[in-house]
Amino acid sequence: MSDSVPLNPNANSYDVAVIGGGPAGAAAAAFMARTGLRVCVLEQKRFPRQKVCGEFIPPAGWRVLADLDLAPRLGRAAGPDLQYVAVYPQWGPELCAALPAAAGGLAARAISRDVLDSILLQRAAELGAVIFQPVHVNHVRGPTQTGFEVFPVGSPSPLRARAVVLAHGSPRLGAMNAVSGGNAESAGRPPAPRCGSGDLVCFKIHLENVRLPDNTIAIGGVEGLYAGLLRTGNSAPAADAGDDTCKNRACYNLALVVDRKLVRRYGSGVELYGYLRRHNAGFGRSLRTARFTGEFLSCGPMEPGVREVYADGRFFVGNAAGEVHALIGEGLTLALGAGQLLGRVMSEHRAALAAGKDLAIIGAAYRRGWLNEFGSRLHAGNAFSQVLMKPLLSAAATAYLHAFPDIFDLCIRWSGK
Repeated sequence: MSDSVPLNPNANSYDVAVIGGGPAGAAAAAFMARTGLRVCVLEQKRFPRQKVCGEFIPPAGWRVLADLDLAPRLGRAAGPDLQYVAVYPQWGPELCAALPAAAGGLAARAISRDVLDSILLQRAAELGAVIFQPVHVNHVRGPTQTGFEVFPVGSPSPLRARAVVLAHGSPRLGAMNAVSGGNAESAGRPPAPRCGSGDLVCFKIHLENVRLPDNTIAIGGVEGLYAGLLRTGNSAPAADAGDDTCKNRACYNLALVVDRKLVRRYGSGVELYGYLRRHNAGFGRSLRTARFTGEFLSCGPMEPGVREVYADGRFFVGNAAGEVHALIGEGLTLALGAGQLLGRVMSEHRAALAAGKDLAIIGAAYRRGWLNEFGSRLHAGNAFSQVLMKPLLSAAATAYLHAFPDIFDLCIRWSGK
């Protein structure tokens, strides 16, 4: 990225160090830098790069991007307005419902992650954040009383910051997440709960020549697998720029969430794609003439649920704080919204942050806001996904919702759309 600077820890100390430059970290850095805080971002990958993601952004997410003056810039690369959601169960009737009307002229749209992440991080730099990229962080050390030391790989000395934002996307980086003096129990807090969904693996592929209306999202499943399909734009993703087969054509994102037992049985994203096409009539129709424009990407395990929001001067955003099931398509909105929320909370307590005190008060305010804004979406995602990935339940549920469409509309709104 052109705005990156050489890593020179001895020359720099910051109010906040953000570890991870994806949507959550970049948004948090941008909003905090805009208030005048001294912010740095440490991102381990060189952008642009692709990520496993459904790439759906509802109006709430676009409002956050508009707050950063990015809606017009990103809108030129995004797909068309999404107005409907179609549900394709393995058995039972298919459903279609309208998404809530666009608010303030901002409709739900999808955009490729390579474009979104690059422009977001660039915006953080424009607002004053210092970007270190690519830089891998080993661990974070330090109590809130004296500030934190951030240890990048290959650096002779650490960066220093009054507070740390963890946007690395993983609940498993123990050395980075650990609070001072030991583990969470020794600091008087219970460990973050596990949701029991660690047997789910995610896949993603970009496609062209898909038979799906431009304004519609398709979701549905078969035994052990959930799928989401939507249009993301007209140009080939940057990661696939060497192959221009999708240039100036409609491009689509197919995201799969798969039980690990099914992954072991079929072995690859291509085979799982065939399984979906054979056993789900709606997706079979939509994908009959589809062609891949790249290779399947995969990641996992997926663990939906709330993890940690604040701990001992460490503020968590994005998947590091909590993961919503891919069925709901709210992951990017959660990431962007958490960054906006953290920026607002930090701005309101800027004097306390600069003085190196009352971080627990800031953390409590952030945790309350985070749970109020995102808690219901996490629970909704878990509940709906369990239905769609089980054909008998899915058939019964879709038949019920077909008979009572107002309840289906309520479910859409409850999930954050």
